[in-house]
Amino acid sequence: MNSNACIIFDIDGTLIDTRESYNKSIKKTVQFLVKYIDISKENLGKIVSDEQIFKFRKSGMFNNDIDTSYALVLSILCGPPKKADLLFFIEDIAQSASSKGIKSVENYLKDYSEIRLKQIKKLLRYPGDVKTSIIARVFDEYFYGPQLFKKQHGTNSKYYSGRPLIENDILLATNSTLKKISNMFDMRTGIVSGRSRIAAEYSLKSVFKFFDIKGSVYLEDEKRVMGKPNPSALIKSVKSFGVSNAFYVGDSAEDLFMVQRARKISNLDIKLIGVCASNARSNQIRSLLTSNGTSLIVKNINELPNILNKVKTQF
Repeated sequence: MNSNACIIFDIDGTLIDTRESYNKSIKKTVQFLVKYIDISKENLGKIVSDEQIFKFRKSGMFNNDIDTSYALVLSILCGPPKKADLLFFIEDIAQSASSKGIKSVENYLKDYSEIRLKQIKKLLRYPGDVKTSIIARVFDEYFYGPQLFKKQHGTNSKYYSGRPLIENDILLATNSTLKKISNMFDMRTGIVSGRSRIAAEYSLKSVFKFFDIKGSVYLEDEKRVMGKPNPSALIKSVKSFGVSNAFYVGDSAEDLFMVQRARKISNLDIKLIGVCASNARSNQIRSLLTSNGTSLIVKNINELPNILNKVKTQF
């Protein structure tokens, strides 16, 4: 392994299991807004599944979970009224999601119900921040809860006062794992994640100390254009360590695309390390990663120190 390399981590799905936090925030946001906008479709707002969420993310352009919430709200409110038909409708939209992200969803729905689409878009006012867009506000209120929401945005919650769903985050990486990795890379350990620094520090808790502040970028705190798979944040993180060799540890299509784009537009040698658990969804990501030349894939983040030791001569 190159002694002058750094290692950068994704958080969601890599260091933290977010299925009961971010995924649940998507579901709650969709339920709330479908009922809020059209109570006749209230029951349809409850059909969102982890599988549907995964299919949007698999396109590589739905790293932002508010984008996914937006796509699902539009699909339900503009789609067919019967549940069975709507499920197929959403499936088709998710499968057709492209590099255009939410624009690809809007274009699909424009052909199906242009007038209805315009009405819903006017109500949601998205993309936008919590001050201008109801969907951004509702999502963050569910995820952060009242106290963290005020800390992040400087304003009080309006629609939700219950338990923060961020509390459902499950930390996967142990202190021992990150201490070993940090030592292997001489403390050149950073983060490039879609979440905010407040959310990262809250959920990483005791392991947050292993990550260099200057080498970390929290994309929720940046302009929207900086979001994955835009490689700018990754390039910035690597360069902050003064090295040209790096590993990025991630679990998704947008992580793969970000690394590919970073290599293409910079002189940096960045290798992706995939984290893929043994399940049907992860097997699809594993297949995508391996077919695109990812040289190292682990099932669990805590396997990484031992595996890096075994293969270090190859890097």
